Amino acid sequence: MMNNFMDWLCQARKAKRMALIAHVSPDGDTVGATLALRLAFLSLGKAVDIVCDGRTDKSLSYLPGVDCFVKPEETVGPYDTVIAVDVSDHRLLGKADTVFDCAPVKMVIDHHATNPGYGDYNYIRGDECSCCVLAYEAITALGVEITREIGTCLMTGMSTDTGHFMYPYTTPLAFEIAGRLVALGVDVSYITRVLYRMQEHAAVRLTRVAYQKMRFELDGRVGVIELTTADMEEAGADYSKTNGLVNKALEVEGVRMAILATEREEGVKLSLRAVEPDTVNDIAKQFGGGGHAQAAGVTMHMPMEEAVQTILAAMKEKLG
Repeated sequence: MMNNFMDWLCQARKAKRMALIAHVSPDGDTVGATLALRLAFLSLGKAVDIVCDGRTDKSLSYLPGVDCFVKPEETVGPYDTVIAVDVSDHRLLGKADTVFDCAPVKMVIDHHATNPGYGDYNYIRGDECSCCVLAYEAITALGVEITREIGTCLMTGMSTDTGHFMYPYTTPLAFEIAGRLVALGVDVSYITRVLYRMQEHAAVRLTRVAYQKMRFELDGRVGVIELTTADMEEAGADYSKTNGLVNKALEVEGVRMAILATEREEGVKLSLRAVEPDTVNDIAKQFGGGGHAQAAGVTMHMPMEEAVQTILAAMKEKLG
């Protein structure tokens, strides 16, 4: 197990038949980075499959190659190399863990500080705001030209993981790379419109439910949204439509931390957010989760009310 960029690159160059794996409940960063790396490795003449235990959101359908994702059970191995892309923990591979575990060379590229480095070769930089920043560095270091198609994937991932470059942990390097991608002809206006200025009816209905159910705890310092399976069915929405909802609670005056709890087959997923200087990744880590200082998550195997109260207790201890 090692975390060294040059060793990571060396192994990537040796690969012939690869599988790139995105994390469960895929967001724009894991999808964008995976698709960008796919295009780069294809240009180097490698055989590449992209794998995900979950469906990509309809809003990402403009990305080149997004329809090439296969489910873990549909993969046709063997692969000499697998790369987990933006997957902060082995558990977040979902059913694709078997694809990862069976490969003789296991690699990780990720920007989460909580990543334990579960690959044989790890490129992890926990102070970076998006995995697409690391993917950009890897692609250029491999000698691959950043095309407009690759750039569109990278811009999408950076945008979605930084709140369109507005979150406090957005790094100067992300802005620098974004500028280079714009110079290549990446259409930021189109990406912005698709990702942020158009919503499906189901997303609007779910947002309405979220506002109706929003409540405030700990003297108004924590906003809480709980969405049950019944709520999702009522809105006619899938779980991809919950992306960004936790921020609705964080945007309320006086709120310092926010919780979005959703019922899933695998347990209760809790998305946690905080306003600087408060942090939530340490709270998530207490219960087996992780993420960034102000944006983290955890899945807990208990009733929703109990899970939320457990997180609230940890927040109360931090907030005093």
